Parts: sequence; structure tokens; C-alpha cells
Amino acid sequence: MDSLWSVIAPVLPWLIPIVLLSAVISFPMLGRGPTSSKRDPWRGYKYGARSTVIERAGGRCEGAQFFAWGRCFAAAAEVDHVFPHSKGGPTVVSNGQALCKDHNRRKRDMTPPWWYVLALEKRRRSYFPAGHDVRVFAWMDDEEAALRDRSGRRAR
Repeated sequence: MDSLWSVIAPVLPWLIPIVLLSAVISFPMLGRGPTSSKRDPWRGYKYGARSTVIERAGGRCEGAQFFAWGRCFAAAAEVDHVFPHSKGGPTVVSNGQALCKDHNRRKRDMTPPWWYVLALEKRRRSYFPAGHDVRVFAWMDDEEAALRDRSGRRAR
């Protein structure tokens, strides 16, 4: 036991801040994520939701060029959930982002940390059409639920 402590004691002043910093960096955004772990039955973005997400991004990828700064120059090929569908993120416009294939493959099913969401919202302020909300929300509001009910009935 003494030998283990003699190894840990010298690095402890550095280890504690590193562990705390990594916890803060990887912490998810509170109040914006899914309110339930129940999966949305609609998996993919299609129809009006897909075109809305791509149009408001100007047809370009919304991924970051360098870490959280800048914007990717590639064309948006796919629409992805900011908060992953596999972790309860609904398939709604406010939870969608237009990505190129490379950014979508890299993101996979990562639950975005707070800084990812804030950086995306900051980039969106420069290219979203006037009047569109740049914020990311992973829940379905009443308006989107009503649209889905109507489109679901037509599709049957």
C-alpha cells in the first residue's frame, strides 16, 4: 500500500485537475437533450424535415472545419441527429444537422458535449435564414407532433 501511495502522491496535484477538466469538457448540455430514453419511431429524416434541415444550412455541411471553429466546405449529403436517435434524440428539425459523409461518420452516436452544441449554434448564426432559431433541442414540441400526426395519417 505504501508503494502505491508513493507512486500516486507526486502526480496527484496534476491528476485531479486533469480528471476534473476532462469531466467538464465531456459533460453533455443540460436542458437540451432528450427528455426520455424511449426511441422515436421515426428513425430517418425524410420529406419536409430533411429538406428544411438542408435548406437552412444553405446546402453545406454544418460540421466544424477545425475542432469547433470554422465551417466545413463540403456539400451536405446527409441529415443527422445532433442528439443521437439511439440515445433518445427525436427525429425533429430542431435536433437535425446537415452533414457531409465524413462528418457524419466521425460523429457516429456521440452524445454531444456542451461545447459542441454551443459551437454549432454559434456557427449557425452566420448562415441560418433570418428568423430561424439556431438552438438545438432534442424534444418534440406540439407543432412538430401535430405535423407528424397529419403526415403519418396521409402515409398510411
